[in-house]
Amino acid sequence: MDGLDNRMNHRKLISEYYKDDGSVAKIYQVINGMDGEHSFFSITYKDTTGTRIANEDFKFKSLRYVEDAAENWTLGIKLNQIE
Repeated sequence: MDGLDNRMNHRKLISEYYKDDGSVAKIYQVINGMDGEHSFFSITYKDTTGTRIANEDFKFKSLRYVEDAAENWTLGIKLNQIE
């Protein structure tokens, strides 16, 4: 991707899910292109100090699916490679 393509990507914060220890899963809608037609959801996981742990993209998944994934992480159900 060249620099022009990177400038056409926008992230909109949709929601945040917090663990008891203060770490957070932030859900973003990533909008590609100027028309906004092509978008997907992404979760950015951060530890208690605000340092990014991981990023997970969910192309072709609904917002509800992504919210469930974020909630499962905060509850300790979703552990996989993120921690």
